[in-house]
Amino acid sequence: MPAIRDEVLRSQLRPVLALALAAAALIAMLIVAQYAWLRLQDGNPLDEINVEDLRQVLRTATPEQWPVLMRWVAAFGLGMTVEDAGAVPPGQARLPDGTQVALSDVLCVVIGGQRVDAANGQPLGPAPAAWRAAMEQLSDRNTLRLAPAGSGDAAMPQGWPVVLFRLDAQRVAALASPNYAIAARDLAELVLKAFVLTSAAVAGFVSLFLFVFRRRFAARSAARLSAPVERLAETVRLAARERDASRRAVVEAPAEVAQLAADFNRLQEHLTEALAERGRVIDGQRDLVASLSHELRTPLAVLRGHAEVLSREEGSASRALVMLRQIEDLHSLLSDLLDMARLESIEAALVLRDVPLEAVVLEMIERFSASAWRQGVLLRPAHTPLPSLPVRADPRWLRQIVANLLSNAIRHTPPGGLVTLDIKRRGEKVQLVIEDSGTGIDADRARHDATSRSAGIGLRVVQRLAVAMRGSLLMEPTDDGGTRASVELCLSEAATASLPPG
Repeated sequence: MPAIRDEVLRSQLRPVLALALAAAALIAMLIVAQYAWLRLQDGNPLDEINVEDLRQVLRTATPEQWPVLMRWVAAFGLGMTVEDAGAVPPGQARLPDGTQVALSDVLCVVIGGQRVDAANGQPLGPAPAAWRAAMEQLSDRNTLRLAPAGSGDAAMPQGWPVVLFRLDAQRVAALASPNYAIAARDLAELVLKAFVLTSAAVAGFVSLFLFVFRRRFAARSAARLSAPVERLAETVRLAARERDASRRAVVEAPAEVAQLAADFNRLQEHLTEALAERGRVIDGQRDLVASLSHELRTPLAVLRGHAEVLSREEGSASRALVMLRQIEDLHSLLSDLLDMARLESIEAALVLRDVPLEAVVLEMIERFSASAWRQGVLLRPAHTPLPSLPVRADPRWLRQIVANLLSNAIRHTPPGGLVTLDIKRRGEKVQLVIEDSGTGIDADRARHDATSRSAGIGLRVVQRLAVAMRGSLLMEPTDDGGTRASVELCLSEAATASLPPG
């Protein structure tokens, strides 16, 4: 789960990041659109040629000067490359897109309807029909701009725009050049490159801006806003972990945190009052139970004495035994009530250390064997020898757990029945299993309610003590109709350290 500071920082960075990305996208789109608009504009070098000046130069040129003039017009007038350090052969010109063409296709002379190479006087073939029709209207000082020749006219294979101007009565100069607008495929490639470069530059700027924003402003702002919430959360966490109703939170800005801290403090005050009232009630109940237990022990002792006397008389021995059994049950019930009343103080005073469980089990078997024999119940270990498994427990109250479960099992087992004790290991846990052949319990309730049998107070004490020792109690019916009580405790630290890995 993300921390409050991270959430505050993220909430501050989101709008800044969105704004930066939107600005980056807009700038990139504007640059690409402007670039595309500029590149898509048709431009032809013929529009920049001063035909009148060129006409004067070409009229007076001698045949020896024509090759130089052709190269000069192609290079400086039309922006082509000619004889570039041997990269362009003689008589050739290279266009800006890298295509090489003959200089005679750039500048030629039309004499008598035939195209002639002005550099060497070689015929180039008949002039296009459109040229011939235009030359009939061409005056001495007039110029004509012709659109590209049709695809069916093979006289000008390039299909470029042409400017015609008359040199004299016999000669007409034809100057041709392609449009230098970029092709659609090249334009797409250039636009993509421009977009990538622009996006990378903007992304770098945005990243740098966000880094500085986070370090200089957002992080400090997030810390300033989240610090009061974190302090309040730490106070609540400590109060819950330590169960400390006296802990109070500092009331500080912002207003929402201050209100929450004030509400928490009021809740702590109510909890303190409730705990004090609860303590007074529990103390009263404990005193009442202790007084009742003390007062009831005296009449029970008297009843036991008379019952023992009656058990020696021949006519009343069986009834006296019933009385003695009930007196024992009442005595156990009083002990359980007293333990239940003192349970909270008992749980607080538990001292966990390594205890050999098999020694405790054997001691309890020896202690309860006589009472089990008097009821006609056989009490023994499930198998011998029992495994030696030390557990983490309080020795005194571990014996109380075993005693309560054993007395409960013996009490609910009819004469001729069997009660067994077993010790099992389950990973880092140890199970003490007490199984009897007495009256069973309801299977649906037993797994969730350790108090489903009649001697419920004793089992409640056992369950609370087991949980206080970081263990658990499980009551369940056996296949033979009896009851199985399983107390699970933690294996000792030394035995846990010796476990194989995995």
